[in-house]
Amino acid sequence: MDTERRRAPRHRTLLGGIVAFNGRRSTLDCTIRNLSGSGALMAVPDAVALPPSFELEIPSRQRQYSARTVWRSGERIGIVFTDPAEAVPLDLMRRLKACETADAGLKTRIRQLTEAG
Repeated sequence: MDTERRRAPRHRTLLGGIVAFNGRRSTLDCTIRNLSGSGALMAVPDAVALPPSFELEIPSRQRQYSARTVWRSGERIGIVFTDPAEAVPLDLMRRLKACETADAGLKTRIRQLTEAG
């Protein structure tokens, strides 16, 4: 990728990441080779097929991003964060998911009690 097309300078890294897709039912480990506020270069095994859009989690930075593939060459994938201003701390996302799960359980229980009435 031509560096002049990038919106923000990238910094070389060697970070572990997790690609999540299919409603977070499918995950894949990856290596983040460089990172900026607007995108990243990541490496995954060459044979792995990814959807065009996915979530990228970087546990060591406690960050999660929505991302889209821009280009791919073998195991190297250039991605852009679809809304970099909306990067959310990972612990906050986990707490939100736990609250959503608890809420769904409570709604189910209320429905059961109402029907048993």
